[in-house]
Amino acid sequence: MWKRSEGLFRRFPALRWLYPGMRVKRYALLAGLGVLLLALGLAPFLPPPPPGPWALALTLLGLLLLVGGIRAMNRSMLSALMEPGEVPERVYVRRRLEGGPKVVAFGGGTGLSRVLRGLKEHTAGTTAIVAVTDDGGSTGRLRLTFGLPAVGDLVDCLAALSDHPGLAQLLAHRFDRGELEGHTFGNLFLVTLNQVSGDFAEAIRQANAILNLRGQVLPATPEAVRLKARFQDGEEVEGEVALRRKGGRIREVLLVPEPKEVMPEALKAIREADLLVLGPGSLYTSVIPSFLPGPLREALGKARAPLVYVVNLMTEPGETEGYTAYDHYKAIAHHLGRRPEVVLVHTAPIPEGVLARYRAEGRFPVAFDPRPFAIDGVRVVEGDFREEGLLAQHDPGKVVAALLKLV
Repeated sequence: MWKRSEGLFRRFPALRWLYPGMRVKRYALLAGLGVLLLALGLAPFLPPPPPGPWALALTLLGLLLLVGGIRAMNRSMLSALMEPGEVPERVYVRRRLEGGPKVVAFGGGTGLSRVLRGLKEHTAGTTAIVAVTDDGGSTGRLRLTFGLPAVGDLVDCLAALSDHPGLAQLLAHRFDRGELEGHTFGNLFLVTLNQVSGDFAEAIRQANAILNLRGQVLPATPEAVRLKARFQDGEEVEGEVALRRKGGRIREVLLVPEPKEVMPEALKAIREADLLVLGPGSLYTSVIPSFLPGPLREALGKARAPLVYVVNLMTEPGETEGYTAYDHYKAIAHHLGRRPEVVLVHTAPIPEGVLARYRAEGRFPVAFDPRPFAIDGVRVVEGDFREEGLLAQHDPGKVVAALLKLV
């Protein structure tokens, strides 16, 4: 008998609400009884007979049963997903955020994930397109073993856009012993999804669905590519780690092999975007690699949404020593083939204690001169975008507040 019923449920999915133990049928019957009593109670109100007190009582009882049945049925269904007290707030937040602007943010590492944490408080329409060329640490070891794109920055961005407050700590957990030493749970999670699905793009889609994001996180390409740098002195190196070790002025970076595939979701997001954001983040190893695949650059060139570049607060050894804000902007325009219409620059003083800490690492504030931007006709948004504390890093709230004014 059950096998016949199971076949019927598969054939007609809507009937799955009738599964035993769902605690839905009883409330549906209660609501149905309410409709019946409501109809009986309202009938005498229709001309010509005048209503009696029994009709009013039936009407009120039917209304109470209808409302109570629907309310209990909703609570029964939603209780399987979340605590009853969370339902109104979750629904309100989701509905409010779904009406927010569609923002596509490019980059990788800490810079992009911080911007995403700010954006998820204002919109559920964020798409993060993440560089996948990192070859150091846990990510580098997993790349060598499984032949995957880099997963580390993807994990950071997935955690940043998740709706669950405890997920970031879980994904960032790093094992400290045995064969898993040095690996994070998040990195292994993506590798596992890839092994199960047999396709990296599909693994990312599954991760987005499982983690209940306020938006989506996508790789710049689902192909395993490496970063190649050409320096002003004519030397070429492959790999992010080798790039930083080499040091010196970089002429250009490119991906090898040249990727042929990007995810269609990324192209769709760019076409429909209200705002396109580059950075902040390492210029040559995070921001630029995130848009290097040809289809992405072509889509960005055709996109009608304004393009904003968020300049780093500090220079980086082995990558941007001596770079001004204008040097950062020119490198972006050269590799993209499109000039950002707006550049966001931190111009407020940085405490001396913070500067001394970064000086010891060979890092200095990015110098800013508004004159070359004015000549190029680029709008510059100046302000205090640093987060209070011991580090020179962008404040998600301040940056996002400035970005949303541009939509």
